Amino acid sequence: MLSNVNEYFRPKTVEEAYELMQNDRDHSIFLSGGTIVALMESSRIEKIIDLKSLRLDTISVTEGEIVVGATTTIESFRKDPVIRKEFDDFFYNAFSLVGSWQIRNMATIGGSVAPKLGWSDVSTCLLTTGSSLMIYGVDGYQRMLVSDYFALPTGEKPLITHVMLKRDGWVSAFEKFSKTTFDIATVNVGLSIIPERNRIKGARVVCGSRPQYPARFESVEVAMVDLEINDVMPAIVRSLVYESFSGGSNMTASFEYRKHLASVLAQRAAEKVKEMIT
Repeated sequence: MLSNVNEYFRPKTVEEAYELMQNDRDHSIFLSGGTIVALMESSRIEKIIDLKSLRLDTISVTEGEIVVGATTTIESFRKDPVIRKEFDDFFYNAFSLVGSWQIRNMATIGGSVAPKLGWSDVSTCLLTTGSSLMIYGVDGYQRMLVSDYFALPTGEKPLITHVMLKRDGWVSAFEKFSKTTFDIATVNVGLSIIPERNRIKGARVVCGSRPQYPARFESVEVAMVDLEINDVMPAIVRSLVYESFSGGSNMTASFEYRKHLASVLAQRAAEKVKEMIT
């Protein structure tokens, strides 16, 4: 519960919203869908900056990418015909595993990335598809990779305005393990490949809830290049992920358990991708 909130703002522009944050960064918080803010317990937060009036809830298409407003809800995003046409059922299926229907109708794309949650299914999927962010900060508008956003110093609080999704023909799959349907992931894995003559031309392999931030396993990606897309390929991917896994332990799971889960989920994702291609 935010027991000391005494001011509420609903700015009309991105610039106004960011200026309000800069005026009192230590005691202010952005409000998007409200699912994170509603669960917070802090006596430090005194000001809420509501982003709903910024009209960042649209989805548009350019020649090379799809531009998604940061306040687009997860549910409307996963069901959007443009998203489904471009990514088949990748986001539709993956985001169906994010909480409940009620949560998905509140939680937003930008709000799911902004808190830098290690277990975020949304962040893992965006990394898997090679997506980037448009942010507004001290240097105005900037475009950056999701991984670079995670690397920003804790004190920096830029405003995410859009998510840009590549239209590059990659084939993607997502797998998640959690104790119950509505629990956060113990481990989640995203895998994306670009095929060429029944071989892997390029790959992205992402693991989240390690419990650190979702991250690409670049050594696995390099090793997958030129693999033949056949019945053996998923088992090879499993072995590569197992050998290259990096992460840690917490109260949810040990490092060894996560390592095993990640490799199994990677194999399942690879099997899905193989079936979509062959």
